[in-house]
Amino acid sequence: MSNSFDYSHWSSTKHRVYKLQPLCTNNFLHGKASVVHHLKYKRSPLRRLLEMLLLRFPRKSVAGYEIPGWDVVTVCNRCHQNYMGRSEYKSSLHHSSVWIQKGGLDNHQSRLKMWELRIKFLGLAILHGVGL
Repeated sequence: MSNSFDYSHWSSTKHRVYKLQPLCTNNFLHGKASVVHHLKYKRSPLRRLLEMLLLRFPRKSVAGYEIPGWDVVTVCNRCHQNYMGRSEYKSSLHHSSVWIQKGGLDNHQSRLKMWELRIKFLGLAILHGVGL
């Protein structure tokens, strides 16, 4: 099973995410986002099955096939601040209260924070789409 990062798909994914919602999802008052943050790294069993049906062999990482607003969200540098996957700043998405770090591809956002960010992303994307 390959864990390589597919930069060609990642580039287009990042572009789509910024286009859909250019503000910091964690705190829109921080202004324009500068980072695309993964909420989780593993693909769900359903996504793996769909890929096999499409004759794509699944990888552990979502690397470039992320769904904007579901797998990844836009955030500012302050909200993404981390060192080795951890942050001492409570506002960071890598703070131990909201980031579960088990190592490698098992790192992910806490369930509550993940859903909060998904809902915020959707709301901000709708407001951005209608030009507000």
